[in-house]
Amino acid sequence: MKHGFVKAAFAAMFALFATCSTVGAAEHGAPYFSVNGGVDRLPLLQSTATVDIVGPIADVTLKQTYENRGTATIEATYVFPVSDRGAVSALSMRIGDRVVEAKLQERDQARQTYETAKESGHTAALLEQHDPGTFVMNLANILPGDRIDVELRYNELLVPTRGVYELELPNTFGVERYARPGDATVATPRSSAPEVTDYAFAANVRIRSGVPIASVESPSHHVVVDRPGAAEATVRLADDEVKASTRDFHLRFSLAGNEIASGLLLYPGPAENFFLLMTQPPRSPAPATVTPREYIFVLDVSGSMSGAPIDTAKALMQELLATLHPHDRFNLVLFAGGSEVLEPKGSLPVGEDTLRRAHDLIDKTGAGGGTELIPALETAYALPHADGMSRSIVVLTDGGIAAGGEASRLIRAHLDEANVFAFGTGGGADVPVMHMLARAGLGEPFFAADVQQGADEIRRFREYIDRPLLTHVTVEFRGFDAYDVIPQKLPDLFAERPIVLIGKYRGAATGEIHLGGTSGTGAYSATVQASSGEASARNAPLRTLWARARIADELDARGYYGDVEGGAKRDLVKLSLDYGIVTPYTSFVAVSEERRSDGTPPVKVAQPTAQRATMGHGDALADGLRLMAGLPAANTTAPKAADLRDVAGKHFRLVEGVWTDVEQDAQCVVLRIRRDSPAYAKLLSLRPDLATWFALGERVLVRLGRYAVLVGGDGFGDYPMQTLVRAARG
Repeated sequence: MKHGFVKAAFAAMFALFATCSTVGAAEHGAPYFSVNGGVDRLPLLQSTATVDIVGPIADVTLKQTYENRGTATIEATYVFPVSDRGAVSALSMRIGDRVVEAKLQERDQARQTYETAKESGHTAALLEQHDPGTFVMNLANILPGDRIDVELRYNELLVPTRGVYELELPNTFGVERYARPGDATVATPRSSAPEVTDYAFAANVRIRSGVPIASVESPSHHVVVDRPGAAEATVRLADDEVKASTRDFHLRFSLAGNEIASGLLLYPGPAENFFLLMTQPPRSPAPATVTPREYIFVLDVSGSMSGAPIDTAKALMQELLATLHPHDRFNLVLFAGGSEVLEPKGSLPVGEDTLRRAHDLIDKTGAGGGTELIPALETAYALPHADGMSRSIVVLTDGGIAAGGEASRLIRAHLDEANVFAFGTGGGADVPVMHMLARAGLGEPFFAADVQQGADEIRRFREYIDRPLLTHVTVEFRGFDAYDVIPQKLPDLFAERPIVLIGKYRGAATGEIHLGGTSGTGAYSATVQASSGEASARNAPLRTLWARARIADELDARGYYGDVEGGAKRDLVKLSLDYGIVTPYTSFVAVSEERRSDGTPPVKVAQPTAQRATMGHGDALADGLRLMAGLPAANTTAPKAADLRDVAGKHFRLVEGVWTDVEQDAQCVVLRIRRDSPAYAKLLSLRPDLATWFALGERVLVRLGRYAVLVGGDGFGDYPMQTLVRAARG
């Protein structure tokens, strides 16, 4: 695509957004909402995650701040991601000095409470869950100038891989998902425009462990790690971290000696008792104990894989095939609207001829058509099983697939027959879908934006799956009165990941838990004494984590969200209300006590979330994003002398009513600040010299190193102080 064509296309898009009477991002993917000729929107001002990790349990508080920068009272809808393993158990809304705690209600009742509050002029917040990693926030009657803080809290269980724990705080959505007729869907408007991505993101994490912490790192962001003690660490974003919101935040840490928080955690509650068992496999298993391996690679070749994703996937497949051992067996299933199998009669031994057959099939295949994963999985499960081997199904896809509850149900039903691993390819891989597939297989997802990253992920993936130690894994409770234990079926045990069970128990923690299975050398067994468990009030999150796991299992078993009715739905609603966690059938709703508007229907807007950054952003795309952000695009036309100013060492050009620093770069984080606002005053107190430039006109954009400041009549009223300090420093 030519540079001029892309630039013109973005300009045309911008003109369209500016002239519509009411534009919603759900329809157009735009960050602007034009109302009666004036721009009104409720962009995200800042998002702060505060995380307290004790042992394997993470307690996360996510605070999101919005500000109505327009002149109309609005109702906003915002679709955003949250960890798909989190149990969301609290929501509050702050308006000025008043805090409103949300109530958990059945979904239809919560919606009615919200609508009634909206119609009567009360400010209200409604939080609905669409799938395990996607939430929809509705905010009604947000008055001009309102600053609203919405805070939600959830717990998550961190299960280590190769002794490494990983926390993920998602900020973005990836590709559009493919949906078959009848599938439940939710609009997830996304944008890469600075208007959407230039909010302040902060992550503050505290880690406390019973043993010394060996390492802490973030593969996604620049962080500062402080170590107040050997068994404690604090983590925050570094001052040089910009554009933090365009990437999902990942934090990895390990304990000294590659220890994991194995053992038995107990929570003797007032009404029910809960337990969590995390059992570590042998640290250095003998080669003879490793079970022979069979791999079935399920490769997505659908239309959404066109371009970089299919190229990356093919390269990854070549690398994966190259890592096979001579004693392994393998097969290959290509899927789009239909499926094609390398060898329908069964898996092939690894050899020069069989690998050449696989390479030839991959090389000749292009991307196109629908994305039907279910038939492909059914095809893989139906292939003749190699006797005495640990079977693993590896799905390589960008995640734009029809893979709801039916896929989870299918994978769970076959856990004792085959392990399932999810490998996301391409920079826009749909993280929630990949996590869903991995969660169903009780494993971890892997991601490769490109071939270079893929090499590292393949190494990590291969280490993960390389040593299956036990097949036909069983659990038996002897004298320990356990019930409602999750999961009910277990996949093979791998050397790099522990077995995790969560459930309830009656009476005292007595007796033992017996684990059995078959290894490469024969029968295996291990025993955990219930009396060895750590009983503590700080293990209270086990209650909500169990409920979340139980509800997820029920949804997978009975049909996906929107498909459960009758008694099954009533049971799920009761579980949710009893244990205080949000589900697709219950919602949190918060309503202000005071009537804040006259009941006139508010203007509806749909605020997009950040689009995950992908490869290939060139100058043409940067120009388009600048246009969409309301900033001047690059222009080679010679400016008039009257449109140029040299002020205090900086050169400015008047473009579309904005005096623009000619050094402005599209990669800068742009702070949009309203004149005569607290943010404006704070910034001038930090950099008094800015007043000289800001006096150029009503709208002025000044570059300050990695940041740029756009002042005018419609910017934000405030920013976090640390953000302003960073900008002032340049």
